[in-house]
Amino acid sequence: MKNKIPAAIILCGGKGMRLRPLTNDKPKPLIAIDGHPILYHVINHLIKSGIKKFYIATGYKSIKIEEFMRKSFKKIDYTVINSGDVDILYRIKDCMKSLNDDFILCYGDTISNVNIKKLIKYHNEKPNSVTVTSYPVSIPFGLLEVNSEGLVRSFKEKPILNDSINIGYFYFNHSMRHLLNRKKKLISVINQLVEDGQLRAYKHKGIHITINTLAELDHAKQNISKIYK
Repeated sequence: MKNKIPAAIILCGGKGMRLRPLTNDKPKPLIAIDGHPILYHVINHLIKSGIKKFYIATGYKSIKIEEFMRKSFKKIDYTVINSGDVDILYRIKDCMKSLNDDFILCYGDTISNVNIKKLIKYHNEKPNSVTVTSYPVSIPFGLLEVNSEGLVRSFKEKPILNDSINIGYFYFNHSMRHLLNRKKKLISVINQLVEDGQLRAYKHKGIHITINTLAELDHAKQNISKIYK
């Protein structure tokens, strides 16, 4: 069966408090990396992956994102939906009012080269579940295992941990709307899916850049070129 082409909901409504003062006068997705806003990189990756319909879920300084979209993406099919200062889940619900199909949920501050076609194929193996994209956790320090007497039992230099982080790129089937609509927070949706055994992880091992702090912004500027190799 040919895979469906889902729409994309991109979450762009947060205030970006940890990036102040850069976000005093602009929303975080419009912070520039390599000459283009974060949102530019996110959308272009999705376009190249075959996504054709976009919902830009805004709140903080929405007018600036609306102006950016009109200027930079006037040829694509998109809708900006401003929900104001609300929880992420209410932004998703507002987008779903105009959306009648499956969708991929992305963060507007996360740039990645996730293989969208492989993600969709993986999701369709268990279409009654929700798929989230995960990324392995590594730490830039030597990790000590210390016993109760202070004796170091092992030492690992900059290890990759067994746990993974959520980097977005959730795939939600249309059938999951009932769950989204009856909850008040996205974390409640995720916990319910875990409890019901309906959340699967697509493991991404490529490039992942999330921009929450000034240090992460510097890291992004140094590594953005890797996305396009």
